[in-house]
Amino acid sequence: MDLKADSEEMVDSFKRPPAIEVFASRSTLHGISHMFTYERICIKRCLWILFFLGSLGFLVLVCVDRVQFYLQYPHVTKLDEIATPLMIFPAVTFCNLNTFRFGRVTRNDLYHAGELLALLNGRYEIRDTHLVEESVLETLKIKSDFLNFKPRPFNMREFYDRTGHDIKDMLLSCYYRGVECSAEDFTVIFTRYGKCYTFNSGQDNRPLLVTMKGGMGNGLELMLDIQQDEYLPVWGETDETSFEAGIKVQIHTQDEPPFIDQLGFGVAPGFQTFVSCQEQRLTYLPPPWGDCKSTPMDSDFFSSYSLTACRIDCETRYLVENCNCRMVHMPALELT
Repeated sequence: MDLKADSEEMVDSFKRPPAIEVFASRSTLHGISHMFTYERICIKRCLWILFFLGSLGFLVLVCVDRVQFYLQYPHVTKLDEIATPLMIFPAVTFCNLNTFRFGRVTRNDLYHAGELLALLNGRYEIRDTHLVEESVLETLKIKSDFLNFKPRPFNMREFYDRTGHDIKDMLLSCYYRGVECSAEDFTVIFTRYGKCYTFNSGQDNRPLLVTMKGGMGNGLELMLDIQQDEYLPVWGETDETSFEAGIKVQIHTQDEPPFIDQLGFGVAPGFQTFVSCQEQRLTYLPPPWGDCKSTPMDSDFFSSYSLTACRIDCETRYLVENCNCRMVHMPALELT
């Protein structure tokens, strides 16, 4: 008996891998045993191969779709309504729809801004004299007499401030939560409507007012005189003049600058107007779930981000870069 030959045959049998049919018959992967079988039925094997490849392709497709969905960082919008016993009262900004008081407009103002106010034409003559009332026409003739007149320097900011309506003259009555308030509780701010006023602005280190509940007697109550007898005579509507009379109001947070010409609502004279509001807070997710950043706003004028602040910032930058000037209501850099 040749033991050496028998041992070599045993070693070769251990080294030689088993047939694919043997592996397939012992595999728990569904379909493998039918694709690699001892049977020689070609149609059956082809069908099983087709089904297996189709199922495998579908599995890969689903896996790729789920991976892509995961990389999109999906999230669910959550809406909660919370009743709070104490909350900060919002800032309330209002403007008189008339920007300039006619009685405060001087001859020097008409010389420099008469065409801007649609009172004079390019030749310093009164426009549309047939539309002017006699009393107004006489006043305009006196103020527009530039014979032997020497114009003085003109400052648009000073013009807006001097001719704008004064809160001390407009405010007839003011109460907050039943406690009397005064003109000192309002802060001057300039908008596209000129000189406006904000209640509870939080500026000048003033503490923010709070409220415990809504309803009558728990908010701000104002009685205003719009001083319509001081309205500028208007014969054509421009950016600085309007045919309307009344008050424009915007309710906003202290961190958001007023954008009253776009977001404010009108209050007609001679009527009592009730306004109720609710605070809504939107918290946007930072990357990778969204495009918003939690870092401070990159602005020379505003520290807190808002759509209003972003728009005012962009408008101001564009005007300064292209015209080297800015409008009165636009913010300016504070030099320290």
